[in-house]
Amino acid sequence: MSDTLVELDNVSHRFRGQGRPAVNGVSLRIAEGEIIAVVGESGCGKSTLGRICCGIIEPTDGAVRFRGQAVSAMPRRDNRQFRRRVQMVHQDPFASLNPSLPLRTTLGYAVAHYKIARRHELDGFLVDLLRRVGLDESPEFLNRYPHQLSGGQRQRVAIARAVSLNPSLIVADEAVSMLDVSMRVSLLDLLLRFRQESQMAYIFVSHDLGVVRYFAGDGRIVVMFYGVVVEEGATEDVITQPGHPYTCSLLQSLPVPDPRRARSRRGSEAAVRFIPAVAESDAGRADDTGCVFRQRCPLARDKCAQSPPMSDLGGNHRAACWFPGEVTELAASILGTGSQRPGIAR
Repeated sequence: MSDTLVELDNVSHRFRGQGRPAVNGVSLRIAEGEIIAVVGESGCGKSTLGRICCGIIEPTDGAVRFRGQAVSAMPRRDNRQFRRRVQMVHQDPFASLNPSLPLRTTLGYAVAHYKIARRHELDGFLVDLLRRVGLDESPEFLNRYPHQLSGGQRQRVAIARAVSLNPSLIVADEAVSMLDVSMRVSLLDLLLRFRQESQMAYIFVSHDLGVVRYFAGDGRIVVMFYGVVVEEGATEDVITQPGHPYTCSLLQSLPVPDPRRARSRRGSEAAVRFIPAVAESDAGRADDTGCVFRQRCPLARDKCAQSPPMSDLGGNHRAACWFPGEVTELAASILGTGSQRPGIAR
């Protein structure tokens, strides 16, 4: 593996007034040029984890290191470079772009601040940047405001702002979830092209395993539930041979395009029921001890009152479950065998 770019060492973060940490004891290494997809349902802590990696949120416990140096202890000059080298693309481009600023200011401020282009070269640099992200490459386009753009154009501007600083890592937080399918593929291909050109790494936060399989096919998946990493491994290993019941439930929730396979899967699912999260009761919530998924898990038993360690499943594939063998059987019964899982497009 390449040199470590960003390292999270037993990182936790607790928001004020929150009983349990949003991120709880997560350790993760991101190598130069690597793609790591962080998946899980809403509220699992994946966006908070991405913000911690960017330095937007400071962890309450643990350490974040950038190229071996603790971010919290960086001198001002090094911290300035860290801010440049780690960028973020947010989910909602209309909220992340200042509506009162033209694109020339939105894109040009950081470029000028870090002296990437001289003042008299700035417009030419920005026009070339528009070309690289597939936007109208004209000085007039730089005079537009966010409300004058479509959703896809706004997200391309957000991507342009991130790549303009030549970052080493981009955290893409549900970056394509608000766009239609055709636009999603176009933007995913754009991000992959930047990786090929500049060898930048990505933390790709998403709840859509189909999108994840397309974007992070040669990378890794980290599955989070209730602030805890419950499974991690190579993308194909996690999708085709899940090692944790929660990963099975995520795969089970994907639609099946073939009606015959859908009917067959419904028959298999009849005997296996994951308990859904219910806001009005304690059903589906995790306790402070034991396996965080046990109240929603069809395999749960007394031993799950103890927190399971991350077990090695082979090939750098790990899962936090006491019964990985039974999970394999569970996945086979629900999802079928073979690498072409229903609902996941290649």
